Amino acid sequence: MPTAKDSLWDIAVRISNEQQNTQPSSGSQPKERTVLILGSKGVGKTSLIHRFLDRNEGAKQTLALEYTFGRRAGKSLVKDICHIWELGGGTLYPSLLTAPLAAASNDLSHLTVILMLDLAVPQQLWFTLETLIQNLHAALRKQASALSGKDAGQFIQKLQEEAWKRVGRENEDKEYMDPFPVPLVILGGKYDIFQDFDSEKKKVVCRCLRYVAHTLGATLQFYSLKDSGLVKKAKDLLNHHGFGAPPGKSISQDYNKPLLIPAGSDSNQQIGGLGATRTGTISKGPGAAIDRWKHIFTTHFPQETSEKSVMPEDPAKDLNFQEPIIDSLRAQKDDELERYRQIAERRRHFQIDTDDI
Repeated sequence: MPTAKDSLWDIAVRISNEQQNTQPSSGSQPKERTVLILGSKGVGKTSLIHRFLDRNEGAKQTLALEYTFGRRAGKSLVKDICHIWELGGGTLYPSLLTAPLAAASNDLSHLTVILMLDLAVPQQLWFTLETLIQNLHAALRKQASALSGKDAGQFIQKLQEEAWKRVGRENEDKEYMDPFPVPLVILGGKYDIFQDFDSEKKKVVCRCLRYVAHTLGATLQFYSLKDSGLVKKAKDLLNHHGFGAPPGKSISQDYNKPLLIPAGSDSNQQIGGLGATRTGTISKGPGAAIDRWKHIFTTHFPQETSEKSVMPEDPAKDLNFQEPIIDSLRAQKDDELERYRQIAERRRHFQIDTDDI
């Protein structure tokens, strides 16, 4: 029974779980996975989703948090489901991360986070990366502590064990690594602009992103909506995480080409620079080395940290959010408001005329 403290979301999740529990278990049940896409504003998150789902429609500005899904036939006749959440606004709305995490809480190991960063604007890249990773960690901890009937510590420990499996328990750089609790992909967008950058600048960006991705046990891949080859590789990546398709086998570590480095396949020795040696000459642990890479990156590209929310004049009039019944009721209320405004205006003029007598 719902209580006074239950939100609509809590009730919806409870009903969904009850419906799933009443369904007979069968080998033909659809597999469900969740993909959460967030990152830099205007980097092409919505366009990527449309390409992945083969939707031939123009991308609209994402106001806050949007949900969609895709279905694909698996080995059985039942179609598997990929739940797709997109967080808009760059770093503006971290509190909304609780919704997709709550929806996927039954099995967070089937949740993949796609963090899209704008390679064309390195002056905002590190701030966006650092801010969103911190907020994702906080949201995951909050979700763990909110689990009823489960031990939050065991829950986090299970996620960490799965994370180490993804990168390899015996990874040669494990003392420098802190794998992200759920599968993480760092997707560098707008490569078509980035490829024309000065060679030294490209090298700094690529090495820093490689080290961060390696430390977090993340996949690193570059992407451009204007390059059909990179679009295909991005779709293959989403098919792997969204529908369990086999992972791609390609790898590219040359900073003069689009990077494509699967989780666990890189190393400090290959990246070079800070963290390349394991002789004890530098501070051990992931935090110290990441701080050094941050210093290098922000020295080359001082960060712009101010962001302002840019909203349409009236989101209710956006054709992307049409709801006939709600729009009809909204039109009635707008008419009532306009009549009330006219009556109030006439009364105000009448009062002014009376005062002049």
